[in-house]
Amino acid sequence: MGLNDNILTYRPMSRTLTTAYVRNERQLCIGDSVTARETGRITLAELCTRIGGRIHTCNFGNNGGNSALVELGANWIHGTHGNAVFSLATEKNLLDPFVILDRMMGHAYTEDGKKVDKSLTEKVWKLFREVEMALDDIEPESIDATAELGQYMEDISEKRLQEFPPNQHEDIRGLFNCMMNYLSFHFGADLDKVSLKYVGCFRELDGKNVKLPKGFRSVVDAIAQNLPSDAIHLNTKVEKINYSYTQTNTVKITCQTPSGKSVFEANHVIFTCSLGVLESSHSDMFEPTLPPSKVNSIEAMGFGTVDKIFLKWETPFWKIGEGSLKLAWKGKRTTNRKTEWYRSLFGFDEIQNNDNTLVGWIHGEAAEHLETLTDRDVMDQCVLLIRQFLGDPSIPAPTEILRSAWKSNELTRGSYSFLAPSSAPSDIARLAEPVSVGGVPVLLFAGEATHPCFFSTTHGARESGIREAKRLEDYYITKRDVQN
Repeated sequence: MGLNDNILTYRPMSRTLTTAYVRNERQLCIGDSVTARETGRITLAELCTRIGGRIHTCNFGNNGGNSALVELGANWIHGTHGNAVFSLATEKNLLDPFVILDRMMGHAYTEDGKKVDKSLTEKVWKLFREVEMALDDIEPESIDATAELGQYMEDISEKRLQEFPPNQHEDIRGLFNCMMNYLSFHFGADLDKVSLKYVGCFRELDGKNVKLPKGFRSVVDAIAQNLPSDAIHLNTKVEKINYSYTQTNTVKITCQTPSGKSVFEANHVIFTCSLGVLESSHSDMFEPTLPPSKVNSIEAMGFGTVDKIFLKWETPFWKIGEGSLKLAWKGKRTTNRKTEWYRSLFGFDEIQNNDNTLVGWIHGEAAEHLETLTDRDVMDQCVLLIRQFLGDPSIPAPTEILRSAWKSNELTRGSYSFLAPSSAPSDIARLAEPVSVGGVPVLLFAGEATHPCFFSTTHGARESGIREAKRLEDYYITKRDVQN
């Protein structure tokens, strides 16, 4: 399980509380990720009615007459080589059958109902992935701090377009637009919000992207089974963290519980709420307020939104295995992401082991606007798009919709972090720094936004939790050695 076999990490919802007893000292973890010694006593207090945080597997759709699964949050394991979540899933036998993600499965269609030649789609996808991988080689020193990724990708795409004959340019522009939407939800934001200078800081792991056949909640369940049966307490909200650490040398955490207000005390707090929650709540949640340098980094970093739209039909209108469609808009990319929110959709994909459901992916400002619309408005627009791009007005309307709303969710305030033009890698490092009082690390920070190169991923979140557990372990080892 990473650095130490008896280190446990876990991902509950934001503003939640966990108490662990390590070497007779009390630790509290608050937020999306729990870290504690497996040998200690753990109490998990959870604001929501479930555990898992931005991992949220739901029952929706049909699988051979049984209920099917969909992922409102984390969807797959990013890479297999050196991935802490992949290692855990392998250890717990959660990857049978082994299913590899195909990001461009199905066919691409243009808005006039034309199916783009599959061989051309594959050729352009290979080219686009080469451009994406080359982002890792950008030298920060040669890029202005205000440069954004969107314009760079537009310029590169137009340049590479000239490698193809003119009669293919229209379709290829549509494919580039589709793939730019893919890249946007990969980063979690509109590309004009993403830093070009530091785009290479994010590191992709080698190996394929892998799906979890039993849903991502199987990872959560595998970790939760190590907790005592009485360890989890739901519907408990953290309201204030007082880390002044005076007199009793403890941090006081005020919580609203089902039975009223309670104050917990701990020697250390590990805070792992999302960056979005930190941005919106840090001034009210902490007493004293966080150091100005940490606040500046919190406010400089980017925190994006990626939402999913699940549409269910009574009977699928597609042949199983051939239902995925990518939306290749041939015109210029829209600048009005609210009125034309649907142009930020990457496409609609079939879902593993789900016979009658398609999922649409949307990002950034368009996703935030989508959260303000009614289910009926969204469902009607989506079926109009599907009919338009497939050139078939007879396609029936879906019978049910399920969608995420991570931006408006007060427990997350978005999906995952990225480096904005206003930020730098030093902001991630500063966010991860503990706050010490009298040389004691009383307030520690973990979660995906604190990982220097795996931000936005579940393996980054897991590694950061292990890091903070190791920080406390090292602190007590050093303290013991000094006392001896």
